Amino acid sequence: TKGFGAPPPTLDDLLSSFPNRLPPQHDPDIISCPCRSGLTYKECCRPLHSLERECTSKVDVLRSRYSAFSYRLIEYVMRSTHPTCRDYREDKVAWAKDLNKGGMFDSFEFVDLTIIDDDDENNEGGEDEDGEEKGYVTFKVTLRAREDKPMYATVAGQETVITEKSKFIKEKGVWKYASGEVQSDRLENVKLN
Repeated sequence: TKGFGAPPPTLDDLLSSFPNRLPPQHDPDIISCPCRSGLTYKECCRPLHSLERECTSKVDVLRSRYSAFSYRLIEYVMRSTHPTCRDYREDKVAWAKDLNKGGMFDSFEFVDLTIIDDDDENNEGGEDEDGEEKGYVTFKVTLRAREDKPMYATVAGQETVITEKSKFIKEKGVWKYASGEVQSDRLENVKLN
């Protein structure tokens, strides 16, 4: 090998070094899925997180990403992001480091996910400019502050409600997250991703 020092870490090495908030191994059989589907984690989002199955609907992506953020599953958040998303990065190692550092909502507990509108009901979807199938889901997430965070104007135990209209794109039969218009009771209207 050329150069000095150890080779840079691989993405797999890096991801395995990051903390997560997964329940103990025996719990997925009995613990409710964080996405509030009414199913156990083993029946609902775990097969998506472990690649046993793909997201065949926009709601699959929404629920599984909510659970991935709740459980701090950085690899899944990256894998379920469409390349047109503002957050998407070709340099997966740098992207994973950025998510680990500040993109996993570590200051909050995930309390609730409520789906408000799925465009399947009102035919709002269609094709994007590249001819790929697109669709939208509007939902509400409730987060509870784990600690006082003056920079977020939150106090431990205080709840924040975020409403988002997310855009999803179907690529090769698999839906992925592409962008979102976010509103919060603690943030001014802002467009993310």
